Parts: sequence; structure tokens; C-alpha cells
Amino acid sequence: MNIKRLLLTVVALFAFIFVFEWLFHGVLLKDCYAQTSQPWRPESEMTGHFHWLMLGQAVIALMFAILFAQGFAAGGVAAGVRLGIIVGILRIGLDLITYAVQPLPAKLIVFWAIGGLIEAALAGAIAGAVYKRASAPTPAPA
Repeated sequence: MNIKRLLLTVVALFAFIFVFEWLFHGVLLKDCYAQTSQPWRPESEMTGHFHWLMLGQAVIALMFAILFAQGFAAGGVAAGVRLGIIVGILRIGLDLITYAVQPLPAKLIVFWAIGGLIEAALAGAIAGAVYKRASAPTPAPA
């Protein structure tokens, strides 16, 4: 595993995850969260925990990049998408468990499942593109 390629992939994945999550949860699902305000922290309290959110996203980016580099890198973008689909399905399982133990509407869980699968597949494509591009062979001197 090439550390430079790995770090570039982690940075790209973190940036993507941060933007996707903000658009998905902060914009697209904002009204849905407002309708289910009971289980969430108040916005004023959430801002005090924002660093934990970012740390969680960084851990996800790091582990996704490591998984890709360890077992999927040779397959490029297509293999990254396959990894993303696997991770997305895993996330759906977690969403279903959350639905079982928290009073959340089924509609929200469906949105999470679909959005999570799309996000993970796109993250895989990004990992494949960035890791592969960073490892492109340099031409041999003539």
C-alpha cells in the first residue's frame, strides 16, 4: 500500500463525504428532520459536537480508503463501486437496526438507505479514480 496514494484518497473521500452529507442531511432531508425533532440534539447543541461529526467522517474516509487499497485497488473505479455497494448494503443493515430501536419514520430510513447506497457507490468510484490516478505509471526515460 502506497501511503501517498492512500492519503490523497482519504482527503478526496473526506471532502466528498463532508459535502454529500451536508447536502443530503442538511438540505434534502432538513424538513424531514424538523418533523422528527424529538430524537435529535437541538441545533445549538449540535454545533458544539460538530468536531465529533467531522472526526466520524474522517474515520469513514480513512477506513474506506484502506479497504480499497488493500483489496480493490487493482480493479480501479469499477472495483471501487463494487466496494461502495458492499459498504452501502452494510449501512442499510445499520439503518434497519436504528429503525428497530428508535422512533423514526420509515420514510427517513428509506431515504437513509438509498442515500447511503448512492454515497458509498460514489465514494468507491472516487477512491478508484484517485488511487489509480495517483498510481499511474510514469513513462520510462528514453
